[in-house]
Parts: sequence; C-alpha cells; structure tokens
Amino acid sequence: MKNFNVKNLLAGAFILSSIGFAGCEDDTPDYNPYNNYKTYPLKELSAEAKVVRDYVKADAVIAHRGSTFWAPEETEAAFRWARNMGADYLEIDLQRTKDGVLLALHDGNLRRTSNIESQFPGKEDYPVSYFTLAELRKLDAGAWFNIAVPENARQSFVGQKISTLEEVLKISEGMRIKRVAGEPVKDMTRLDEAGLWAGYYEFEVDLQDNGNRPGVYAETKEPYLFGGMEADLAAFLTDAGWNITDSPKAIATIPGKVDVANTNGRFILQTFSRESVVKLEKELPGVPKCMLLWEDESAAYVRPSNSIESLAEFINFSVEYNCHIAGPSVKGKPNGYPDLTEPWMCEMYHRAGMIVHAYSFDTEDQLRRYNGDYFYAGVSRFDDPAREISGDYKYDVNPNMFIDGGFTNLTDLSMNYQNREVVGTAQEVMDNLGY
Repeated sequence: MKNFNVKNLLAGAFILSSIGFAGCEDDTPDYNPYNNYKTYPLKELSAEAKVVRDYVKADAVIAHRGSTFWAPEETEAAFRWARNMGADYLEIDLQRTKDGVLLALHDGNLRRTSNIESQFPGKEDYPVSYFTLAELRKLDAGAWFNIAVPENARQSFVGQKISTLEEVLKISEGMRIKRVAGEPVKDMTRLDEAGLWAGYYEFEVDLQDNGNRPGVYAETKEPYLFGGMEADLAAFLTDAGWNITDSPKAIATIPGKVDVANTNGRFILQTFSRESVVKLEKELPGVPKCMLLWEDESAAYVRPSNSIESLAEFINFSVEYNCHIAGPSVKGKPNGYPDLTEPWMCEMYHRAGMIVHAYSFDTEDQLRRYNGDYFYAGVSRFDDPAREISGDYKYDVNPNMFIDGGFTNLTDLSMNYQNREVVGTAQEVMDNLGY
C-alpha cells in the first residue's frame, strides 16, 4: 500500500512502548500493510440492493463510446460495430440539446468530434445545449476520425451523425437509421413547434444485425449543466420500454447471442457526480447504478486518493445511495490514469457488496493485471477457473482483489481474452456492416 513505511511503524511502536504507552488500551484497529483495509469500517449494500446488483451481467464487456479506436466514437458506426462484435453493453455519455433531446456525446463542446468550425464558425466552444437537434444534424461527426486515427480510416465514416439516446436503444434492438443512397431519411412525422423537421430520422431493421442485444450503460454529467436531466431520462426510458421498474417491454433475443437488453440489467446508470447519483436514485430507484471514481478536487465529485480513509468515504457514500457498482480507473497506456483498482481497493469495494467495473482496458496486459493473472503464473480464470496461486505473498490472494467487468475501446480484445465466440476480426465486422 502506498505511503506506508513498515520500518517507521515498528520504530514508532518501540518508542511508544519505551515511554509507557504500551499498556494503554487502544480502541483503534491494528492497521498494518496487510489487514487494515480488511477491517476499516464500511457500510454494506442492503439485501434489496444486492438483488438489483445481481441484475448486471457477469464479466461484462462494456463498449466505451462504442469504440474510440475502430470507429468515430458514439456514432452509429461505433455502436453497430460494438453490438455485432458481441459487447454486453454500449456505453454512452448523456447530454441534452436546446430542445430537450438526449444525446450520446462525451466532450463539453463539439470542436474535437465534428466539423463545427465550418458549420457554425465562432461557436466551436459552445456547449451542445446551445443547439437544437436539427442544427446538430448539420454536423459531420465522422470525418475527424479519419485524420485522428488514420490507420483505421474509412471513407464511409464521413457524414456520420451525432447519435441520440433513442438511436442507441434502437441499435441495441437490431435497428438502424434508414438510408436512401447513403443519406439518412428524415422523419417528417416529428416536427418542431414551427412545423419544421425536428432532427429525427426514420428507422429500419438492420439487415447486417447478427442478433446480439446488448444493454446500455449511460453516464450523466453534473446536474448544473443539464438541470432535470435525471427526470428527463426516467421519463424517456419509461416511454421507450427500457425502465425495468415501470412496464419494461420484451425484446426478442436469440439463444447463444448477447441478450442483456431483455434482462433487468438492460440499462445501467453511471456518474462521477455526487449530486447526480442522488437524483438518479430518486428518479430511477431499482435500476443498477455505478459510481465512477476519479482523483478530483471538486467537492461535487467523489474524489478518493490512494488512502483507506478516502476510499471508505467513497464507498459509504455510494452504498448510502444504492450504487451497486464501483467504477475505478486503471493505470497504463494509453490513458495514464491513476490506479484506483489496486487489489486492496477491490477488496474494499467487494466487502461493501459492490461489484467492480473498471475503466478503460486497451491492452492485454491491463486485462491480465486487473483480473489477477500475474498472481497465477499468467493463467487467466477464463482459461482455468481452478487456477492456483504461484508465489508466496504476505496476504491472502483471493478473487475479491480483482474486477468483475470493464469498459474497453477494444471489445474484440476483451472478447478474445474471455474466450468468447467472435464473429471475425474487428475490421471484418466493420466490413460486414457495410463500412
């Protein structure tokens, strides 16, 4: 554990005993490098909350923004690819337009992932909430990718559109945007108050759909950015039949294919924001929730340092508001995130009854490290569920030290690591989808 010097601890204990303190009664636990995290006081999810936790697909492969590596993130191309590749969940970032439409978009503005500079000069740094859906449909959300990731560039990415939440759900259900001569077909039955096209497209059955029905894993932002977002989301999910606590619809599935969309774990909520998670619990009780972790100095965020006390505060807050999942970052290239998924941390999450969905996995080394393979001579639990520990450790190596699922930009990598059936290489799946 970081910042814990055993020699100094022993020296300090000797000094204290030499001045007569050894005999004093001490009501604090005996915290040392190997057991302090096991005894530090934590709240635990209730029996009812654990029922909701168990809705979540085990060993979940969560397609981060669809993909940021193989296709323009959070576009139809990325989400269709992740669905056909076999992801359990399509991960999205929720924002809201000026006219109240829920979108899948990560950044606070549109500069990086669109051609806004040419379409709306001078407004490159405006938030998405400044624009209506119809205005946003003027943007090309795909061409930038061909410049940023030239090794995976495709001409067919040019002209991709920003996705709405509705479109993501439709993709999960095996649909796609209807196109004629490559152009999206406007839905002229959905007009704005002035009687003009409101920015919606028609849908059609996706002929390249291979039968997978993933769930959706949606992140809400700080409430001050989108006041009432949580209530809007609850109303939308109910209308769409995706709210499991309010007349969810049946979604047809195929044996042997991903079927998460037709389970109670079909929609997972996630946020870094304390305020948002309180609102989510109010608006969508009984829906699985993930509290994301980040080392941040904002009081609005749960901001654990690598200390037991900080992590315990995060866990106790999360349990209080029925967050069933901890979402810590992992270290390593290419992101260089802080490591909030160390083995002792995972033991604390699990001791509170939570499961662990860490972010973001982009290398096999990360998958092996956080699934514990290096404690078992490199053997994966997916290769050998009865794997044996290799080496001597001064602590108990056990499954609670490792993750239960992960966000990835490379669904294909995680699928292969878990020995799941795959339908082809990442590029072949993209080819088969017509890109």
